[in-house]
Amino acid sequence: MLKRSIQVKTRLTTEEFFQLHRNAQQIGNSVSAYIRRCCLSDEKVIVIDRRVIRDVYREMNAIGKNINQIAKIANSDKRISPASIDSVEALLGEIWRVVDEQLGGIRIRR
Repeated sequence: MLKRSIQVKTRLTTEEFFQLHRNAQQIGNSVSAYIRRCCLSDEKVIVIDRRVIRDVYREMNAIGKNINQIAKIANSDKRISPASIDSVEALLGEIWRVVDEQLGGIRIRR
């Protein structure tokens, strides 16, 4: 087993301290392992609150239902109005707005 003998110290605010512990806990690491992973690894560590993901999923599900309703109309009538197309475009824009807002500006490849 690797022996780690050097200790690094830093000062944090109370909020930073608790955030560090929450982040480590959310990904199942000790604080030490989390810090090493963040600082010494090429991999990006992004901690996202599961409540945020749940909220994004709920919003996207509601928007998806609206898009499905528009698709059903288009398929049954064999035509779709320009207003319906505009609605779909607006809903898709809303999906990305919600995702970007809820994930705190994290960019997702589209």
